[in-house]
Amino acid sequence: MVEVLFLLLPIAASYGWYMGRRSMRHQQNNKQRSRDRNYFTGLNFILSNESDKAVDLFINMLDVDDDTIDTHLSLGALFRTRGQVDRAIRIHQSLVSRPNLPSEQLEISMMELGKDYMAAGFYDRAEEMFVSLIELSDETDEAESQLILIYQTTREWQKAINIIKNMNRVSRKEFASSHAHYYCQLSDESSTTEQKVKFLKLALKQDEKCGRALVQLIEIYFKNNQNKECKQSLLQLILTDPDLISEVLEYAREVYLREQDFDGYKEFLQQSLDKGAGVSITVALVKLFLDINHVEDAQTILLAAMQRHPTMKGFHQLMQLHVEQAESGKAKDSLTMLEKLVQQQIKHRPSYRCQECGFPSHALYWHCPSCKNWGKVKRIRGLDGE
Repeated sequence: MVEVLFLLLPIAASYGWYMGRRSMRHQQNNKQRSRDRNYFTGLNFILSNESDKAVDLFINMLDVDDDTIDTHLSLGALFRTRGQVDRAIRIHQSLVSRPNLPSEQLEISMMELGKDYMAAGFYDRAEEMFVSLIELSDETDEAESQLILIYQTTREWQKAINIIKNMNRVSRKEFASSHAHYYCQLSDESSTTEQKVKFLKLALKQDEKCGRALVQLIEIYFKNNQNKECKQSLLQLILTDPDLISEVLEYAREVYLREQDFDGYKEFLQQSLDKGAGVSITVALVKLFLDINHVEDAQTILLAAMQRHPTMKGFHQLMQLHVEQAESGKAKDSLTMLEKLVQQQIKHRPSYRCQECGFPSHALYWHCPSCKNWGKVKRIRGLDGE
């Protein structure tokens, strides 16, 4: 009898192991069915615009199941995208506060929570979250970018500059243009000429193609009668960003003509045209020839420019020439009326457009109000522009 019992022991052990596995599998299946049922319930709450009930349900599920973390991250991002930032914050806060959360998922949760705070306008909380991420993680590029966006929004230019300075070389190169514009912003806020010039030179050091810094330096040098420095910056602007020459034409004209340097001004305008600066430069050259009574040369230049690149501005200038030369009478009155109509048409059309997002405007913005890119708003090219 004892021998029989001894022989049955392995069978009993195998049967016990089998029943335990079956019971565990049964529990897992029940758990999966319960989880699926809860998710369907939560999704129904979302579709029924009962988002608060959905958030409560998902958070309760999170408390008991680690396998749903990625899903909760996605749901939080969905709520933020839909503008339900308070619900996104609740979900991501629950994730961040979980004990023993894997480091990778903790960092992702902190990043999402920081974005929630930014979307809600809680910039101080978002800043704390991203700073903590930089201290916690080796991969800091996204957190640094988010911090720069915060400081850009709050106009804390020096803080943004400090973040860029601490980036690796590749990332610093990507932010070179923004870096330069932050120094230009500091220049705008400075109270003394010395500080303004210092920051503008630092801007050019970060991005030698920063046309804004040169435009602002030209204005400063002109107002302080620093003719030599002003001319140097004007010539540098031709090589750097000829699209911006139109913005400093008045300074260029005055700085050359105050010294009676007609040839120098003509050469400056011709170099600008050679670099494709636009019809405003052609009009300025025409006016220069008119000032020295070279009417035929002025007409020749304008007609040649119109044949190459016809524009409303060029057409308006041509009409002005004909009005001045026309004899008094009905023909001159009609031509004058037509010239004024063209002038009104030019005024009503936008002069600038963002090259990144297409935002149109009548004024030059260094920071596009639409897409928030720096230095992308330029004068419009074509029939209605340059």
